[in-house]
Amino acid sequence: MDISSLLDRLFPGGSGGGSNVPPWIVVGLGNPGAEYRNTRHNVGWWCVDELVRRTNAELNRKRKEVRFAEVELGGNQAVLAYPRTFMNRSGQALHYLTNRFKSGPERILIVTDDINLPPGSVRIRKKGGPGGHNGLKSIIESLGTDEFPRIRIGVGTPDTSEEQVEHVLGTFDPETRDRVKLASERAADAVTVIVSGDIDNAMNRFNSNGIDNGKKNGDD
Repeated sequence: MDISSLLDRLFPGGSGGGSNVPPWIVVGLGNPGAEYRNTRHNVGWWCVDELVRRTNAELNRKRKEVRFAEVELGGNQAVLAYPRTFMNRSGQALHYLTNRFKSGPERILIVTDDINLPPGSVRIRKKGGPGGHNGLKSIIESLGTDEFPRIRIGVGTPDTSEEQVEHVLGTFDPETRDRVKLASERAADAVTVIVSGDIDNAMNRFNSNGIDNGKKNGDD
């Protein structure tokens, strides 16, 4: 039995911390495998990568559905997670994580790409439908609700609907990639504000259209 399984048995509601408040679960959506790492569909992972870097997290909790780490963000307990399934089965990771940590939908934060937004834009919403995104659709089906917050990072719109799959599985040109990378870092900033309990502040500070590199409301 590995250490993660042992902890699951000893502490079915989490890893045994003293707080009765369940952690925030922050999930970056993407496809596993090196061939997908730099694609438009994986920008949710880029945001979690930044949070992992900032917190020096060790992703040593591995399940077949998800890899994750328990961290502290702005003084709040959080779980940073990457589904290990393909996008359209992302709900499997949420099924495991919510059973383990007992976090309700209001403490689940999904970071995802969005083809309906310009490259580099950031949009935070408290709830909403899948908007044609298979990862969000799978999560909504798993949770039985769409009332969970999400951060959407714009990756641009394909020329036609027939090109959608090719578009999300394609890569950025260098200039656009830099813009989206900056957006993923701003999304990481927004995550910290949201898990501190101030999503309205996060929406005011970080929602942007991507044209001005995300500068808004007096940001330097």
